This record gives sequence, structure tokens and C-alpha cells, in this order.
Amino acid sequence: MKTTINYKKPITLSLSFFLLMMFAVFSCFISCRSNVNNATPPAGVMAVNSAQASTPQDFYIDNTKQNSSAIAYTQSTGYFYVIGGNHQTQFETSSTTTISASGSFSFAPGAYYSVFYTDAKTANAYQNDRTMPQQADSRVRFINLSTALNSNVDVTSTVGGKTSGLISALAYQAASAYMEVSSASTFSLSASGSSTVLLNIPVVLQAGKIYTIFISGTTSTTITYSLVAEN
Repeated sequence: MKTTINYKKPITLSLSFFLLMMFAVFSCFISCRSNVNNATPPAGVMAVNSAQASTPQDFYIDNTKQNSSAIAYTQSTGYFYVIGGNHQTQFETSSTTTISASGSFSFAPGAYYSVFYTDAKTANAYQNDRTMPQQADSRVRFINLSTALNSNVDVTSTVGGKTSGLISALAYQAASAYMEVSSASTFSLSASGSSTVLLNIPVVLQAGKIYTIFISGTTSTTITYSLVAEN
């Protein structure tokens, strides 16, 4: 007796269906890569206490404390990072709930900022420029935060005994542009248009570093400067 075996033809995917599946997988891969590459970078923020008579401060963004140690006068935090956009900031007297100053600021994604607690008991935000200087130079900007200097000031630089004008008519609470200078530079400050030096600024700069030099003080006898490294 002859036995007949019936073989069923294997089921195969059509070429068009296979290509459709491959296209879907490829599209998903590209989409995932695109989402990673287009992730919005955070904004970098540091807090600085430039209020000469202040007690140490804590710094908050959107009611979240950012510093691990209280920020005394002339001290600054390192950079911490927040999502770009509008944020509420506060300086509070350390270990209390007393608000010293507050402000609402917009921090752009990928940008860097310094927020200062000032002699006038305000919170002031300034965008930082992280462009690196030439190898032997430094980059500096000046911010006039002294309530005793509430009119324009000029800044001169001295290198190797040669003095030249650097900044003209810097207003109270304004920040100058960043300038590339020799790391051997020192500076002096005077009332705008005057040759009388109000403050000598014999800073020690390091080549390759970026700085803010802020002026503080509530009286003509307490005007001074401080150096903040930004990189």
C-alpha cells in the first residue's frame, strides 16, 4: 500500500512586508538618535555674595537650595545646572528663612550665568561668556556693584609700567564686556572722566582663566574689589 505524504509549503514573508518592517525599525532608530542629539542642554548657574556687610547666604532656585556651604561675602559657588527657562531665585540668610533678596530670571539652555547678592540687597543676574583666551592671556570683565559708586566709573590697565584706558563710563550695577588682557595686568578705577584713582586693583591673574572683577562697598572708605574665577 502506497503512502502519500502531503508536505505543506513553508509560510514566507513577502518581500514588500519585509522591507516595510525594516523601514519601520530604521525609522525608530533614527527617531531615537534624533531625540538624544536634540536633547536640550541645561543652563549653568553660579551664585556670588558681593554684599560687603552681609552674613553668609544660602541660594535657592525655585525653592530648592543649591549650595552645600553657606556663601560668605566674596565667596561663590561652583556651577550647578538647571533646565533652561524662567526661574525664581532667592538669597536667604543661612540657617534661617529670612529672604535677603529675590529675583526672577530667564536662563537660556546651554548658557552660563552668575547671580550676585549685592550691597543694595538685590539679586542681579549676568550672563557669562566662556570663550577661552589666548594661551598667555586672561579674559576679564568688571561689574560695579558698590552703592558708593552709583555714578559711572572708568577702569585703566597697567602692564609692564604702561597704563592705558580699558573701560569707559561703566554704570552702577552694569557689567562691562569681557576683554582679553595680559595675565600680568593690574588695574585701577576712577570716577568717569577723572584722573584721581579711587581704587587700585592689583589682582593676580592666571593665563587661560576667565574672571569677573566686582566692585563692592557702601562708603568711599570701604570700596574694594573681588575676583571670581569662571572656569
